[in-house]
Amino acid sequence: MIAPDKPNLAAVCVRSGSHLELVVQAMPDPKPPGPAEIQIALNASGLQFSDLVKFSGDYQVQSPFPFIVGGEASGRVVAVGSSVQHYSKGDAVLVPTGCVRFQTVLASQATKVPAGIDLMIAASFRNNYQTAIDGLQRAQLRPGETLLVQGAAGGVGLAAVDVGLQIGARVIGVVSTEAKQAVVARYGAETILLGDQGFRSELRALTETRGADVIFDPVGGDIFDESVRCIAPFGRILVVGFASGRPALAKTNHLLVKDAAVIGYTVGGLRKHRPAEAERQLQTLMRWLAADRIKPFISHVLPLQDIKAGYQLIVDREVVGKVMIDLT
Repeated sequence: MIAPDKPNLAAVCVRSGSHLELVVQAMPDPKPPGPAEIQIALNASGLQFSDLVKFSGDYQVQSPFPFIVGGEASGRVVAVGSSVQHYSKGDAVLVPTGCVRFQTVLASQATKVPAGIDLMIAASFRNNYQTAIDGLQRAQLRPGETLLVQGAAGGVGLAAVDVGLQIGARVIGVVSTEAKQAVVARYGAETILLGDQGFRSELRALTETRGADVIFDPVGGDIFDESVRCIAPFGRILVVGFASGRPALAKTNHLLVKDAAVIGYTVGGLRKHRPAEAERQLQTLMRWLAADRIKPFISHVLPLQDIKAGYQLIVDREVVGKVMIDLT
């Protein structure tokens, strides 16, 4: 059960605004698990750009205020409901909850973490890697095709680089600094350093003017506009976010000339409308993680009290891969 000397703290967004208004506050101890539930002592939780959009109230699916921030965490089971068959006290699990020390959830919402996987690593990869694997499958990325990843050093971008290489594609990552370029290159991808002249001319040179078969775009705005101009014939642009702050408008004449397609995708939609498929994808990722086939990258680990600083790192574009909150 809950440790008597450890208060149940959580990071809470109390009203619409920015990350600077978050509060870390004491929460009531969660209720004992019901028959189909488990109680978890959380170890770590990951932060992501979409959280910032939720704080502003502009996210496409808004949680009612106040809410606990974040949506992916790892921990260990401390109590088990009477009808739960597949979990025992002490099991390491991954759960779609946020920055809170103790939580009771349905056992069906949890996923076992394979032995030998660090809980901090486990908490870092779910949303990003599931967005990458299912999104690239939605885009029908095939071995030997060229994948261009925008924002390739960000959390979801670096996951797309990693998964794209696992699929067998030629992966080219667009990055904004030489330090980020070095990280992406270590994964085995080619890189384009984004400058004032954009990325189109360098991509054309790398692909002998053909362009990319699939473009993974979490950035939007001007980056999307340029992506449409350098998609290969019968190519696919996968839209997974608008980190630039501006959703773009596709020029359909460019898509028509290239016989190209634009596909929108959210991992939340997958979990809501196709939960069985989402679980299969997650199990695939867990196997890859256990076999060291994918390598989630964590650039910062901060205590819960410093969560505002963690989000500021995302705002300042200083994060490579993931920034994590230590809940222990």
